[in-house]
Amino acid sequence: MQKLFESKKQCFGCSACQNVCPCDAVVMKADAEGFLYPEIREEKCVGCGKCVDVCPIGKSFGSDKPKAYAMRTNDAKLLSASTSGGAFSLIAKYILQKGGIVCGAVFDADLTVKHVLSADISGMRKSKYVQSDISDCPKEIRDALNQGKTVLFSGTPCQCHAIKNLFPDNDGLFLAALICRGVLSPELWKEYLHYLSADSIPDYFCFRDKRIDNDAHTVAWSINGTERTNEFQRDPFCRIYSKELPLRPSCYACPYTTPLRDFDFTIGDFWGIKELDPALDDGKGTSLVLAHSRHAALITEEIQKSGEAMVLPADDEKSWMQIALEQPAKETMLRRFLYKDLNTRDGSGHCNMELILKKYGF
Repeated sequence: MQKLFESKKQCFGCSACQNVCPCDAVVMKADAEGFLYPEIREEKCVGCGKCVDVCPIGKSFGSDKPKAYAMRTNDAKLLSASTSGGAFSLIAKYILQKGGIVCGAVFDADLTVKHVLSADISGMRKSKYVQSDISDCPKEIRDALNQGKTVLFSGTPCQCHAIKNLFPDNDGLFLAALICRGVLSPELWKEYLHYLSADSIPDYFCFRDKRIDNDAHTVAWSINGTERTNEFQRDPFCRIYSKELPLRPSCYACPYTTPLRDFDFTIGDFWGIKELDPALDDGKGTSLVLAHSRHAALITEEIQKSGEAMVLPADDEKSWMQIALEQPAKETMLRRFLYKDLNTRDGSGHCNMELILKKYGF
C-alpha cells in the first residue's frame, strides 16, 4: 500500500491525491487540530502510485525571475471591496470576459471556507486566512477545461501546485497564487465563531475591512445586525494568527517562500509601495502582482491598456520583497499548548475560547 507522508509537515492537505485516485481509495479526514489529511483505504488501493506522483511535496516548481508590478483598480467601489489594490478582480474579469470561469475561496453560509467554481467572484475577494477545502473543485475544473473554457484558479501556493499537477501543461488553466503566511485551523475558526455568536452564525466576518484608509488593517463582523470592529493587531484572534501560532504544520516548512514560482501570477499586498510611488502610500491599498509566465505578463499589459487600473513596473526587488517570499513561518512551543487548549472541551463539546484568547492573543 502507498504511504503518502512521513510527518504532517509533509502534507499540504491539498486533496490532489484524493482527486487523482482511480479507485476512490483516498479520503480526506480532519485530525484533532481540524486540518485535512489523506487516509488510504487499504481494501481499495491497487498500488498504482498516482497519489504519490501527483503530490506537490518535493516536486520542482521554480521559475525565472518574475516581472513585478504595482496594480490598483481605478474603480473606487472595487478598491474598497478588495484587500489590497483589486488585482485579483481585474485578472478574474479579464478571464470572464474571454468566456472563462474562476475558482476561488469563499465563505459558505456557515462561514466555513471552501473553494467554488463560479462566474460570480464577489465572495472570492478579501483575505480569509482559514485553510479552504478544495477537494470538490478539481472535477468541476476538469469539466470546464474539457468544455474548452479557460479557468483561473486562485489559492495558496500549495493549492496552486496541486491543481497544476492535476492538469499539467493545460493551456486553458491559469494559476494565481497568493502571498501566503500560513493557514489557520478550520476547527479553531469554528470554535471562535461559536464563541462570538453562540448557537447562531455571524452575519458576516471580514479579516481585512477597508472602512478607513489603514491598508485594510481593520477586522469587522456582525452578529444579529449588530456590527463590531477592531484594529487587526489589537484583536486577540487576529493576533493569534499574526503570531503564527495556529498554522498547519506544513506551513512551518513551506517551500513556496520565494518569488520564483512556476505559476502564472502571484498576488498580494504591495507593502513597500512608498518606495515605488509615495503618492500611493495612502492607506487605500495597492496590489503586488508577480507575472511568472508570458501569458500573465500579456494579461497584465492588457489590463494596463484597458485603462481600468494603474499599473506600474516594479523593477527594484527591494520595493516589493517581503518576509512571506523569503522564509517560512516559525513554529514555537506555544503552538502545542494552543492546540491542547483547543482540544480540551467542556460538557457542551466546546473549548474555552475566552481562555485561549487571553493566553495567546495578548
